[in-house]
Amino acid sequence: MTNRVAHSKTSDFSLGQTNEFIAEFGRQGGTPDLLQELIENKARMVRAVAIARGDETPKGFALAMLILGDDFISPEDVANAYGFHYSDEQITAFADTLPDEKTLQWLRTNGYMLLATPPTDHNLLQVRDLDNQLFYSKSEGWYAESQHTFSREDVVSACQWLMVRKEPYLNSRKKTWDKQKALLTDVEHVPNAPEVSYAVTAYYKVRGVYLLKGVYVRTSSVDADGSRVIVGNFDAGGLNVSVYWDGYRDDSLGVSSSRKNLDALNA
Repeated sequence: MTNRVAHSKTSDFSLGQTNEFIAEFGRQGGTPDLLQELIENKARMVRAVAIARGDETPKGFALAMLILGDDFISPEDVANAYGFHYSDEQITAFADTLPDEKTLQWLRTNGYMLLATPPTDHNLLQVRDLDNQLFYSKSEGWYAESQHTFSREDVVSACQWLMVRKEPYLNSRKKTWDKQKALLTDVEHVPNAPEVSYAVTAYYKVRGVYLLKGVYVRTSSVDADGSRVIVGNFDAGGLNVSVYWDGYRDDSLGVSSSRKNLDALNA
């Protein structure tokens, strides 16, 4: 009897109450996606309370998921999205190089995503080939021409944690390239075109959310004429890859940023 009373006090809802809540939720216009979001948010809050009480101490991927939520994309996430296969050694390397809690909190505060890169190096053309329907130019295109070597030489490095800002750097629009670069902190740098392209398209593959809608960001890549490669305006029509000279300023043109990895910071 005592056990039954104790159980009733710790249970949030009975089965009947749960069914009644779901029915009323639907009548009020709630969607299955919204319900799932509410459930996931509640679960995250419960875990956070448990951590604060010292009941559990999440580590590794669990900690990254708790802090970053949807902005953490694991090797399993991208493997499922693209059909990648990571070796046991590669998965271990991801676990060993996961940013620490302080860095994870920094990423969250500054609007960054953290995602696993493919098991092999990928240049821009190879990133596009992962799912060419996510690019405005499905094949060929100006950057596939042989003189634009950046599309083959700049790469997303294999089995790395890529830390990229989800939107243009704060207050970076309507500025020249030099002034945009000056905004970045010592722990940040400008990523190349394949890194930004992979980050935003992988985020869409896994989360179903378009980033850089209606805006472009400068990257560190340059074309054969020395013009800065820009990426963005991502929507159902696909991700656009274009160029502008470094002195050009526009309200829809900002700059991308990436958090440096530990090796770069210690270099």
